[in-house]
Amino acid sequence: MKKSRLSVLALALSAALAAGSSIAKDTNDPHQIMQAKIEPFVTSAVLKDFTVGKGSQLSLSSLRSITGKTSLEWNWQAGSSIVFHRDYYVPTDAESFQALGRKATPLFSFFIYNETPIDDYLVVDLGQGVTAYNSGDAGLRVKLNFKGWRAIGVSLNNDMEYREMAGAGTAGGTQDGSGTGGDGPAFSLARGIGSNIDSVRFTAPSAVKKGRFFIDHIMLSVDDARYQWSDYHVKTRITEPEVKYKYSPLPNVSSAQLHQDLNTVEQRFKQFLLTENDPRFKENIDFKALQKIFTSFNIQKNADGVITGRHVLTGKQKNRYQVGHMRAEDKKYFDEYIDLADYSTLMYNISLAYNKSHNNKERQQLAKMYVLLSEHLIDQGFYKGSGLITTHHWGYSSRWWYLSAFLMKDVLADAGLQSTIYDALLWYAREFKDSFDMVLTPDSSNLDYYNTLARQHFALLFLENNVEERGRLISSFANYISGSLSQTVPGTKDGLRPDGTAWRHNGNYLGYSFPAFPNMAALAYLFSGTAFALKEAAYQNLKKALVSAWIYSNPYTGIALGGRHPFKTESLYTIVDAYRWLALANNGKVDTELASIYLTISGKTAKQSAVIFNQEILPAKLPQGFWAFNGGAFGIHRFNDKMVTLKTYNSNVWSSEIYFEENRYGRYQSNGSAQILSHKKPDEQGFIENGWDWNRLPGTTAIHLSLDKLNSPIVHTLMLRGETPYNGTSSLLQKYGMMASHLLSPSRLQHFDPSFTAKKTVLAADDHLIMVGTDIRSGNNNQNVETTLFQLSNVSSGNAIFNGKNVTSATPQSFKTGDWLIDGDGNGYLITNAPLGYVVKQKQHSIQGEPDVRYVGMERKKTEGVFSSAWLDHSKQGNNANYEYLVVLDATPNKMQTLANALKKGEKPYHFQAQSNAHIVKDKLSGVNGYAFYSSGSIDDDLVSSVNMPAIVMAKQEGNQLTLSGVTTKLNIANEKRPKPLLVKVSLKGAWKVKQSNPNVKVTTSATNTEVVFSSFFGIPQEVILQK
Repeated sequence: MKKSRLSVLALALSAALAAGSSIAKDTNDPHQIMQAKIEPFVTSAVLKDFTVGKGSQLSLSSLRSITGKTSLEWNWQAGSSIVFHRDYYVPTDAESFQALGRKATPLFSFFIYNETPIDDYLVVDLGQGVTAYNSGDAGLRVKLNFKGWRAIGVSLNNDMEYREMAGAGTAGGTQDGSGTGGDGPAFSLARGIGSNIDSVRFTAPSAVKKGRFFIDHIMLSVDDARYQWSDYHVKTRITEPEVKYKYSPLPNVSSAQLHQDLNTVEQRFKQFLLTENDPRFKENIDFKALQKIFTSFNIQKNADGVITGRHVLTGKQKNRYQVGHMRAEDKKYFDEYIDLADYSTLMYNISLAYNKSHNNKERQQLAKMYVLLSEHLIDQGFYKGSGLITTHHWGYSSRWWYLSAFLMKDVLADAGLQSTIYDALLWYAREFKDSFDMVLTPDSSNLDYYNTLARQHFALLFLENNVEERGRLISSFANYISGSLSQTVPGTKDGLRPDGTAWRHNGNYLGYSFPAFPNMAALAYLFSGTAFALKEAAYQNLKKALVSAWIYSNPYTGIALGGRHPFKTESLYTIVDAYRWLALANNGKVDTELASIYLTISGKTAKQSAVIFNQEILPAKLPQGFWAFNGGAFGIHRFNDKMVTLKTYNSNVWSSEIYFEENRYGRYQSNGSAQILSHKKPDEQGFIENGWDWNRLPGTTAIHLSLDKLNSPIVHTLMLRGETPYNGTSSLLQKYGMMASHLLSPSRLQHFDPSFTAKKTVLAADDHLIMVGTDIRSGNNNQNVETTLFQLSNVSSGNAIFNGKNVTSATPQSFKTGDWLIDGDGNGYLITNAPLGYVVKQKQHSIQGEPDVRYVGMERKKTEGVFSSAWLDHSKQGNNANYEYLVVLDATPNKMQTLANALKKGEKPYHFQAQSNAHIVKDKLSGVNGYAFYSSGSIDDDLVSSVNMPAIVMAKQEGNQLTLSGVTTKLNIANEKRPKPLLVKVSLKGAWKVKQSNPNVKVTTSATNTEVVFSSFFGIPQEVILQK
C-alpha cells in the first residue's frame, strides 16, 4: 500500500511540475529538438565543464575513443564522482513525436569503456544543480559486468529511476507513511526529470578500491520510442527476450547416416557460398583491394592488447543521431563511423578470399585481418549481453558477418574466438526470437527473417562445437523451416499464402518476398536428398509462390505492386537462381516446370539444360491467360508478351505503403489500376518517374490533386485499407478474368474527399479488356475527377495516336464516345460510352517520390518530362458519372478503326448493364459473361438469378455446356484468425447437372433452378462444368 500511494502521488507531483514549468519559446522549435546535443571530448576545453570530486581525476586520453581521437579518461576511487555541467532541454514525448513524425522520446546516451568487469554499478544522476552531495531528479544504474566499450541509452521520460525529495509530501502524514491525518512529518516523494537539466553526475562503484573508465560521446537526442532495449547492463521499459532453442525429434535414421547427412549439408553449404552468385552481394576477393579497405578502418592492436579503430554501428543505430539535423562539426566526426553492413561486407569478402586462395602467405594475412576485425567488434561492444541501445533490423547490417564466421570457423577457433562470436551472433538474433527459437508459431514465417537471417541462422548453428548438439540443432532448424514454409498463417501475419502471394507488413509485399525467395529455395536445395529434406507441403507451398511470381512479373512487376517503391519494382532476374535451386531440390528428381522457367528467365537453351539438370528441358513459354491473387487484391491478365496488372484494395489489403520519406504521392496505386507492361524494363516503355503525374496511374479513377494536397496527410506511415472486404478479382478457365472494385474514400484524412466513391469493373479476355465504371461521385460534383487511360513518357515510347493521327500538341484534344486512341506502346482504347476525355503530349513538372538523402523536410528534386496521356473527365457528367471503354492489346490503327466503325453501327463488342447491386458484362468477342456483385441479392438476367453475398461470378456457355466460376474476395482473416472457406451460393435459371465435378463446388438441381455453392477459400476462385 505504501509503495502504491507513493507512486500515485509521485506521478501527480511530476505532472504538476511539468504543467507549471516555463518553457522558452525557442526550446520548443522542432529543429532544435531534433538536433542531437553531442559532447565528443575532442578538446581539453571540455574539462572545464566538469566538477571533479574527491578521489577522481580527469583527463583526455588518446588510448581509446569512439568519436575523434580522444575520450574522457576518469581515474577514480571507490564511490567518488564527477559532475558534467551542460544545459539540456528535455522535450516531452509529445513534442518528440511532433518533431520526428512518429512515436518518439528524448534519449540520453553515452559510451563507457571498462577494462575489468566489476560486480557493481556506475550510478548516473541527472537534474538541475546536481553536486557530489545532493541527489539529481532522476538517474540510472549501469551494471559494470563487462570489458570493452558499451553504449548506454535510456529514455529520459520513461526509463529513469526517480530520486526522492525528502519532506515534499503532504504534511501530517502518519508515522508509517500509510496516509494523512496523523502527527508525522511530511513523507518523501519521487521526482522525475523536468523540462531542463544542467548537470549529469557519474558516481564510481564502491565494490573495488579504484579503477579507470573511459567515457565518450555524451548525447541527448530524439529517438524512435520503440528502440531503447534492456541488456545485461541497463534496465529499460523494453526487453527483447533471448533466444531459447526448442529441439525437434531427430530424423528416423541411424546415427551414422545422420552424421553423414550433417557433413553433406555442411560441405554443400560451404561450396554453395563459395560458388553461387548472390545478387545482393558484390564479391571482391582481390587481396590488395581487401588490404586497402582494411587499412582504411584504422584498426590496430598494440603490445598491451589495446585495440583501436574507427567506431562501428549499425545502419539503424544512425537514426538516433538525426543526421539531417546535425551540426557540421558533429557530422564531421559522425562520417568517420563505419556502418556494420560495410564492415561485415569486408569480413565476408575476406572469408571468401581466404577459402578460395591457394597462396599460403596471403591466406595467413587474410586470417590475421579477419581475427583483428572480430576482436575490434568485440571491443566495440558487439558482445553477448551488450544491447548497444538497440539493434533493430539487425540482419540488414550483420548478414555477412554470420556467413563469414561460418567460412572462418577454424580461424576463429584457433584464435579462441569461436564461442565468443557464436554467443554474440545468437544474442543479437533475439529480435527474431520467433524464428531462432525454432518453435513454430503464427509469427514463424517472417519474410524479413528469410530476407536477412535465415541462411545466417543456418550458418550460426554450424559454429556449435559439439557434433551431437550440432546434429540436434540442424535437425530442429530443418523441421522449423518446413513448418514455417508450409503453415497457413493467421490474420495478416507474414508468410506464404494459399493463393501464391507472400505477406509482409500485413499484406502482399514483393519488396520483401523477392529477396526472401532465393534464401527459401537455397535452404530447400541444401537439405535435399538428406534426412533433413523439406517436407512435401513446404516444397509445394514455396513452388506455388515462385510460379506465381513468374506469372505476375514480365519480367518486372507493376507499379501497383511496388509498395513504397513504385518505380523500383521487382524483377525475376533477381530471383532466377531460386527456380534452379528449387528445381534441383525435388526429392532426387528435377522439377521440370521450375527448371523450364529458370531456363527462360536466364536465357538458356534446352541444350544447356542437359548440363544444368542432367536432362533436356524446353524453356517455358510466357504465361498466357488470367490469374486471381486476392491475397493482394490483384489480378494478372497475359496475352502474347503483354501483362496487365489489375489492382484494387479492400479492408484486408492495403492500397499502398507510404512512409515518412518514401512514396509520399502514391495513394492511388490501387484505385482500380490497370497497368500494361510489355516484356521489357518499365523505363523502356514509358514508365519513367521524372515528370510523372502521380494522379494518373493507368486505369485508376481518382480526384486530380495538386502535389501539396496529394502528399500524404500522415507524417509517417499510411497504409490505407478500404471500407469493404469484397474488392478483388476472379478467373475462369485460367484464361478469362474480372476485377470488381468499389472505391470508398476514408472520412477522417485531410485532403481525402469522404464523399468520393466509384464502382469499377473490368472483364479481361484474350486481347482485350472491357472497362466500366458507375456511381462515380465526389463532394465537389466530380470536379477534377478523372479515369486515366494511359500515361507514358516519350523518352521510351512513341507518340499516341488519336483517330489515326499522331498526338504532338501540348494543347489537350477532347474526345468522346466513338473515338479511339493508341498509346505509345501499341495498346488501343475504344471509347464506347464517355461524353468527355482528353489526350495530350506535354511537358509535365513533378517531384521525386523518394528523396536522395534524408534531411530536414525530406525535400525532393523537382523533375520534368514529356508525356503522352489520356483521361476521361467526369466533371461534365457531375455526380453519378459513369464510363465504358475497351482496351485492345497489340492494337493497330486498322483494327481500332474497324471496331469504331462497328460501334457507330450499334455493334458494341460487349453488352453492359448496371443494376442496383451488380455490374453485368457480357463479352461478345469471347462469349464470356461476368457478374460483379457489389452486394447480395437478385438480378435481372437470363442465366444468373441471385447470390448470397458480394461475389464475382463468371460463365461461358458453349452449346449445352456451361463452365461457371465463383468466388468471394473476402479473405475471412478477421481477428487474426486462420482463413476459413466461405460458402458462395449462386442461383441459376434452368436445370443444370454436373458434367465435371469439383470437391469445392456443390450443385443442387430442381426442375427450373440450380443452386451452385462454391467453397471460397482465401479468395481462390472455384470452377465447375455443368450441362443441361
